[in-house]
Amino acid sequence: MEKALVFFCFLHFSANVGFTQTEETVPQLFENIHLHLNKTTFIKGERLWFKAYVQDQNTQLPSLKTTNLHVAIYDKKGDEIKRKLFYTEDGLTNGDFAIDSTFTEEDYKIIAWTNYQRNFKHLTPFQQHIKIIQAGVEDDDIVDELKIEVYPEGGYLIEGAFNQIGIVLSRTTGERLSVNNLELVDGQGNVVRSNITTNSLGLGKIGFMVSIGKKYFLQWGNNAIGYSKKMLPIPKSNRIGLNIDNNGKDNILVKLIASKQIFKEKDGENYSVAIYQDESIVFEAVEIIEEESVIALLRKSLPYGVNTAVLFDDQLKPVSYRMFFNHRNDKERIVPLEVEHCLSEFGDSIQIDFIRPKNGILDTNVSVSVLPSSSFAYNPKNSIVSAFLVDYYLKNAFKGSYYFDNMNRKKRFELDKRLIVEGWGKYDWESRKVEELKLSFDMETGISISGKVLDADLTEENQVSLVTDFSGAYTFEELSVNKAFESNINLFEGDSLGISLIGKKGKLRKPNAEVQFFNTNPLRIQKDNWLNFENVILEKKDIGSSVEGNQSLNLVELTIALDEVVVTEKVTTTDNKFQITAEIEGSFVNDLDIKRTKSVVSYLRRLGFSILMREGRVRAVVNKFPFPEAPIIIEGMMASQGEVIGMPLSSVKFISFKKTRTNPFISIQLNHNYVSPQNRNKFLKFAIENGYARPQEYFTPNYPDHTTPVFKNYGAIDWKANILIGSEIPTTIMVPVKGQKTIKLFIEGMDASGNLFTRNETIITTKN
Repeated sequence: MEKALVFFCFLHFSANVGFTQTEETVPQLFENIHLHLNKTTFIKGERLWFKAYVQDQNTQLPSLKTTNLHVAIYDKKGDEIKRKLFYTEDGLTNGDFAIDSTFTEEDYKIIAWTNYQRNFKHLTPFQQHIKIIQAGVEDDDIVDELKIEVYPEGGYLIEGAFNQIGIVLSRTTGERLSVNNLELVDGQGNVVRSNITTNSLGLGKIGFMVSIGKKYFLQWGNNAIGYSKKMLPIPKSNRIGLNIDNNGKDNILVKLIASKQIFKEKDGENYSVAIYQDESIVFEAVEIIEEESVIALLRKSLPYGVNTAVLFDDQLKPVSYRMFFNHRNDKERIVPLEVEHCLSEFGDSIQIDFIRPKNGILDTNVSVSVLPSSSFAYNPKNSIVSAFLVDYYLKNAFKGSYYFDNMNRKKRFELDKRLIVEGWGKYDWESRKVEELKLSFDMETGISISGKVLDADLTEENQVSLVTDFSGAYTFEELSVNKAFESNINLFEGDSLGISLIGKKGKLRKPNAEVQFFNTNPLRIQKDNWLNFENVILEKKDIGSSVEGNQSLNLVELTIALDEVVVTEKVTTTDNKFQITAEIEGSFVNDLDIKRTKSVVSYLRRLGFSILMREGRVRAVVNKFPFPEAPIIIEGMMASQGEVIGMPLSSVKFISFKKTRTNPFISIQLNHNYVSPQNRNKFLKFAIENGYARPQEYFTPNYPDHTTPVFKNYGAIDWKANILIGSEIPTTIMVPVKGQKTIKLFIEGMDASGNLFTRNETIITTKN
């Protein structure tokens, strides 16, 4: 191996391929989005809940720049059914959509994107196929034919050499086939290889010696039903190809393959291999010799995850290519979670404890979907691991969660088959050229507004204060010479924006102002790339056999839904208090409450809790035997000792609470920008109609019966969007059982270092 050639190759590539940046080059932020859905098949009346994870693919860290995530649902025709804008912070957000009467068909897609992402044609949005159960709907008749696809390793077959090929076996319905009797035959019908197998994903791989001048076919079937045949590509002569042996523990072997005659003719020529992932690239030089050339690469010297190897000839022309997954590196990103559980005292719920490995420094933010163990309602395209580590690099649709559930040697081998099939993937060698980029879509941070203060006296009043009621967001902006201002601020729909003029000594007054809110350019759907609906077939026993005549497939009339500002007409209300579910209540704090009750402690007594104060700590107790304590949670965190004592009620926006004997709680949402009535004449208020969607707390639909096949196959038990897990003390959640003997947990998450977490767990609810 000629190591001296490495530096020469790098300089030559820089000059000819365009790695050098110019002054006009725009820094590229490649955002990758994954949505963890609570499930993918729904009954009308349920809600689709999701947690969004946004990653900067270059740094492999949560994206900290874009704050606006667009999420929408489209039908097969490309018509937008619903769309919302969500505020992301540290690459995270969560939200929901109501599955209501607007969903009249069975198949839809949920899509998520950022505005800046639209500048790069190779970046596609997150997309997931979802199904809505429609009573009496049957699948259209589809011609069911067999499809055999063949993918030679390196891009082509080479005469006189031992070649590897990847195989995909499927039907036109999209169903992948697992078989063990594929045959490889030559042009005369002679069997070269028999009993070729494909796995449950329809993937197979074989190696064979390609004879000079022969044609080859893959076939499946028998004399009775006939044969389906696929001709392999015509083998190339005068070529050198690439083979990757990815089975070693510490090393990856890169082999050059060709006929003995070609190796002899090219003896002494200088070839080179480049291995790249994102901004990382490694070059190795190799001199052609009569014997097969092999390069051994240390795994720890290559990036973790998907890499692309490219073979260049002596003219630095790419002649062969191969993707592979490097599964071992000091920066491995898949981190395990420990999960333990125990039954509650009354057996109606499960306590689940999470903890991450001891070496974890940062807390992990995870989401958890809880479904009956017999459920067919969860069929995600990817997990967060496969979405960020593999799917981003692939050109073709990839269903990859299988490979990373308890990854082992067998699954690594099967993933290798999949990457042979992919070829170049999304980023071929030409894509590495640095080109001038014209940005058509801005990076969104907040909601853009512009305004003008008509009555400002610029000699004394040259600044405005902007503040919102719900989110407590605020900023200050300077007035221009024409009394105008612009700003970006976090605005939520249903909120109000208060604007005040700031004069000398900080004195505020109500202005005469005009404000304009800007919406993002509408998305033009690329139907071929974004709405290529694949056939997702429900389990055959689900609909027809499990739905009885008296079972409803529409929960709309049974469901109580609470939005934090607007409550549906089905909900019973008393003043500012709301019934969220049968057991959970909510209460908005208004001016009259603040006038009557000055402290939070007194207000909790008005809500029906007994308040005990011991050793500087407030304890809220339910007035029912056995008088359990209700933990007090402030904006998602347990209240610290003494935090509630002396807390003014004016600092509270909303309180949700449960006063039952089992699992009571008090959850407080703070109002960071309460303005007393006497000071409100200093602000001019504007209603926000098209801001960020407001976050909602999960609630379980009011299923009529938890014992029916409909619930067991398609119902939902629980959803937790934001669970913080550390490595010192376990994080505990409580999950209702809903009469199920076994339940499934689907867990996904990410921490600030870009470590990824995914786990599927089955829990027997009758055992600790």
